[in-house]
Amino acid sequence: MSALRIISRNLFDDYDTLTLLVGSTASGFPLTNLTDDTKNKTWRSTDLLSPKIEVTWAASQSLSAVALPFCNLIAGSTFQITLYDAAIGGSLLLDTGVVDVDHSYDAPIGFTSIGSASYAYGGGANVVAFFAPTAGVRRMEIEFTSAGNPDGYIELSRVVSGVYWEPQKGASYGAAVAFVDSTTGQRTSAGELVTDRGTIHRELTFSLASMNASDRSDLNNLLRSVGKSQPIFVSLTPGGSNAEQELYGQIYGKIIEDVSVDFAVYRYYSAQLKIAEV
Repeated sequence: MSALRIISRNLFDDYDTLTLLVGSTASGFPLTNLTDDTKNKTWRSTDLLSPKIEVTWAASQSLSAVALPFCNLIAGSTFQITLYDAAIGGSLLLDTGVVDVDHSYDAPIGFTSIGSASYAYGGGANVVAFFAPTAGVRRMEIEFTSAGNPDGYIELSRVVSGVYWEPQKGASYGAAVAFVDSTTGQRTSAGELVTDRGTIHRELTFSLASMNASDRSDLNNLLRSVGKSQPIFVSLTPGGSNAEQELYGQIYGKIIEDVSVDFAVYRYYSAQLKIAEV
């Protein structure tokens, strides 16, 4: 399969200042919610007039990815990231240009959109922009558009920004995305099946079957750093346009099973990871 990418440390949470440069924030949905892994605690704009978020850091950062797990960006939406070398003014380090969102799933039955009310039932989108590794970043700006969004506003649950890890070889064939549905059902005395609707989350399972020593070392470092307690963002088949195949294989979650890094063959190593959405 194509290359896999993982963001394991979220530098967004180390911000010095967090500001809305363009637009306004809906009451009860502050920007500080973007640092909370509770997915229904969101930041929300008041309209669709290209809101722009600015984050600064007290110390220089290195970045190569920005992910937006659990957002309401539908097909036709865009976001654009610019990086600068100073908290105020300074020089432009990188401009991603417009990053497209090329696909969106239908709203779950019973909901009118993929916004936060539906996140626990299969709603929301996980979109990402990968770009050339950029050092010396003190300020990041993210601008959004979402023409025709039925919600009438932009809504984000989380911003994940950092440096992605990309092993030399991607996930082996056989990777799987499972939809875990907690719905329960029982038969009535008349023989009818009655169900109690539960929540839905996804679980991604994949194997890294041919890691060299360098990739093994990087994976060991990742596992020691995040363990099962910290969320990571995984893109199984990164492409660049947030099309359906990418959205299907992008997940923000936690490792839920112990990982064994095995000596597969001489000088090569293997491991299997299972990640459940937050």
